[in-house]
Amino acid sequence: QDLGLVGHTPAGVVVEMPHKKPPKRELTFAQQLYNHLLSPLRVVIEHAHSGMKRLRMVQDTLRLRGQWRRDTVIVVACGLHNLRVRSPLRLYAPDKFPKLSE
Repeated sequence: QDLGLVGHTPAGVVVEMPHKKPPKRELTFAQQLYNHLLSPLRVVIEHAHSGMKRLRMVQDTLRLRGQWRRDTVIVVACGLHNLRVRSPLRLYAPDKFPKLSE
């Protein structure tokens, strides 16, 4: 879940949010460990959200009528993000780079 969608809780989905530090107190060790383990997953999710938001239509307020059209915009944005991420041009190919030791 993104911090921009805190109130959105779809049915059948477990939402995991990090623990916030209470005022004038510290988090318990278990809460700190939970936040530490949750952090890498949140990074991946935030990168996916920012990748989708490259399509400017997703960032701006959608004034399209009908839920189907808004859902279609999000599906297209997700598809373009997945296409961009899985592109063979983004693959790391160590054979293409010259070796510095030679």
